[in-house]
Amino acid sequence: MKKKTIYLILAAALLVGCLFLILAKAGVVGNKQPKSDIFAVKDTNNITKIFIADMNGEYSLLTRRDDGWYVQDSVKAMTAKVNELLSTIHNVTLQQTVAKTAQSNINKMMSVNAVKVEIYQKVPKFKIFGIPFFTKERNVKTYYMGPSTMDNVANYAILEGFDEPCIVHIPGFRGFLTPFYSFKPVDWFSCDLFSTKITRIKSLLVEDFEHPEESFYVEKSGPRFFTLYNFHNELIADYDTVKLLDMLAEYRDKNYEVYVSGMSESAKDSILRNNHFKTITLTDVNGEKTTLDMYRKLEKDPYYLDAIVGGIARAEDEPYNRDKFYAILNGNTKDLVQCQYFHFDRQLQPLSYFLKQQ
Repeated sequence: MKKKTIYLILAAALLVGCLFLILAKAGVVGNKQPKSDIFAVKDTNNITKIFIADMNGEYSLLTRRDDGWYVQDSVKAMTAKVNELLSTIHNVTLQQTVAKTAQSNINKMMSVNAVKVEIYQKVPKFKIFGIPFFTKERNVKTYYMGPSTMDNVANYAILEGFDEPCIVHIPGFRGFLTPFYSFKPVDWFSCDLFSTKITRIKSLLVEDFEHPEESFYVEKSGPRFFTLYNFHNELIADYDTVKLLDMLAEYRDKNYEVYVSGMSESAKDSILRNNHFKTITLTDVNGEKTTLDMYRKLEKDPYYLDAIVGGIARAEDEPYNRDKFYAILNGNTKDLVQCQYFHFDRQLQPLSYFLKQQ
């Protein structure tokens, strides 16, 4: 009976010891300071999804697909911005835990000012001799990123499963981390409208609704050779090749200035109904079409630079804004963007611009 009791005590002690070692290895117990990389996800190549939400329910969902990252499963995300976030997720480092005396105040502040971050990866259920089996998407890390510290070079944060508030930073980076974790979907939207090299352009249709006779169609006829047609679909044999090629070459990088938010549906409907002035449809060699519908912006700036007169003129002298216009991409009326005429200078030229002067 005594032997049995001793064995039970030894087994219990062994079990407690193993549990302690596991928790200590995870940085949860046994160390006054957990591991410095407790917040980091080192294998960012396997991250499939990132969910960022504020305490009021607004959120951004970033999803990785074969052709890049998407916001809310529908809008192409800005590659550079997502890469910055992935770098932050990889490098975020624990600086220290918050002092016991300050934890209550920090927890209260975090409850209203933090953003929740969930990171998902494709991970195997188990491995045999290092070979993964039954890969499944799982939530591998959840933490709450709070406001910056007083010196603005770190942030307060709480890791799920480790209840003490911490201070995190990126070594060598002088600044706080909050801007990298935006819960507003619009902050992640890609500004790209066209990104097709001239060698990949199959055809281009430019429809001018204010001056239909200035519409035209361009069709690829060979490597860097194109045929130009007028709005009656009549071949134009003699045109300025340099001007046309310069215009087509610029489709490799065209983007919008800002995403328009806060506009009422009635105001947007009025713009889409009444202010349509041009449509550009580009088809690449794979048959993929990109359509940009352009709309006049009637809200005028207080002043604009009149290039013809060469001086400053009152905005009321013009029927529309001279600097900016609205646009929608691929018929998506839900998302209205604002572009600059200057950036689309060659794309907005009429047919007559490409004709050789007699």
